[in-house]
Amino acid sequence: MSRSKRDSGNSLKQVTAFLSQLRRKLNVQPLEEIERRAIDKALRATHDDKVLAAALLGIGKTTLYRKLKK
Repeated sequence: MSRSKRDSGNSLKQVTAFLSQLRRKLNVQPLEEIERRAIDKALRATHDDKVLAAALLGIGKTTLYRKLKK
């Protein structure tokens, strides 16, 4: 492995570690995680009625179905 590839791999690990520490320090979650929690909460509140949950979240039912596939 060339030095530049090895250095970029180490650099990426350092950046990833830094971001992880910063997230914990600032209590910041990735948007995807926040979104998933909101979807779960809306589905529980609507007894898994996806159309109603989508309306509660302010998104279209197609968008909700797409997000659930992830």
